Amino acid sequence: MMQESNSDYDAFAWFFDRHWSVEVQSQILTVIERLLLPLVPRGARLLDLCCGTGQMAAELSARGIEVTGLDVSAQMLCHARAHAPAASFVEADAREFELPARYDAVISTFDSLNHLLTLEDLWRVFRQVHRALAPGGWFLFDVNLEEGFLAHWRDYFSIVEDDNVCVLQGDYDPNQKIGRYDITMFRLHDGTWRRTDAHVTEKCYSLREIKGALKRAGFKDISTFDAETEMGLADHVGRIFFLVRKG
Repeated sequence: MMQESNSDYDAFAWFFDRHWSVEVQSQILTVIERLLLPLVPRGARLLDLCCGTGQMAAELSARGIEVTGLDVSAQMLCHARAHAPAASFVEADAREFELPARYDAVISTFDSLNHLLTLEDLWRVFRQVHRALAPGGWFLFDVNLEEGFLAHWRDYFSIVEDDNVCVLQGDYDPNQKIGRYDITMFRLHDGTWRRTDAHVTEKCYSLREIKGALKRAGFKDISTFDAETEMGLADHVGRIFFLVRKG
């Protein structure tokens, strides 16, 4: 995760791990297995950018891949280290990290890159990914296009369990191309209910803007795949996967 204040992601980490990390990540894993894993060598070195709570890192480590996870949220990484003890983790901003050019592949999943709120920041991430990839390395990521924001970012819903409650109010501004969820969370701890609030904001980019930023960062071979119509992911309207290669 990225771009909001670290406190927002730290506050949301437990709830994200509890309610969102498994089902969506397992769906996206099928895309990684189909598009990326056949392209990388056995025992490949892979960077999971904006790794969140580490379920993807755990799945890929179990497949013999040498995984490094990177995230800006310390609390997300606490969960990630517990879920994926075979992986290594780095706390850093995806726009500014410095890692050697050694990775056979980089992934960034579950619309993490939509959290970058300016096109310049998106390009900065692409530039850092290009630097971290070994020659011929692959970069797989997904983003929400406007169809996805219109379908999913004007919701109001809640999750209620015996020991936690999570209430989400979404909104999408088509003029600013900004989606936002205001999240109110209650968690029962030692017999006392405690409230935390957080905000998640994403920017809607066009295919043209994303491809332009990729080319500016040095990527030339760019392929796109629709999550629903080409990858078979139900209820992922507007999600597009990019597969690009470092020349």
